[in-house]
Amino acid sequence: MPAKPRSYIAVVKAAERTLRARRIDHAFVGGIAVLAFGEPRTTMDVDVVAAYRLQDAAPLAAEFRRRGFLASPEDLRCALSDPSRGRLKDTRSWHWIDLIPVTGAAEAHAIEGHRTVRWRGMALPIAAPEHTVVMKLVFTGEKNLRDALGILVRQRGRLDVRRMRAFARDRGVIEELRDLESMARTLGRPGRR
Repeated sequence: MPAKPRSYIAVVKAAERTLRARRIDHAFVGGIAVLAFGEPRTTMDVDVVAAYRLQDAAPLAAEFRRRGFLASPEDLRCALSDPSRGRLKDTRSWHWIDLIPVTGAAEAHAIEGHRTVRWRGMALPIAAPEHTVVMKLVFTGEKNLRDALGILVRQRGRLDVRRMRAFARDRGVIEELRDLESMARTLGRPGRR
């Protein structure tokens, strides 16, 4: 009898266990961050920023392979200069992990400012909602805008607005953030939902 396909949650758990086993600093970003802080949504991929180094590539790839992912040391080494090479397909499901190496300030910001969140029975390091809102604006698109707006509305009063605006300024999306904040204020008024 064929094995039951692995669920999205199981893929998240496998990513978390792999990175913890290799002692790699990391933070989940993207869809999981939106699920943790904002809008309910669907996603097929597990986005995770990981501070691995060249010498970590071989043992990290071996650990991912042991857990059923297609991972090669060469791809993980190449991903340090071309992040598109960090896609790890799951051999037990239709899901995949996008392993994003720390190659700049945005990735470092995700890890440094992460929050540990209980999600589906796990304690996960997840990029802060402020980081997620700004990065959703950087990557544009209607879905990303809805994600960012959902986080602003649901996290109202709990966000470090000063830090979020400083990060938005650094990323070149401060005006977009101000527009989104205005929309969020309108949605938050009684009778507006």
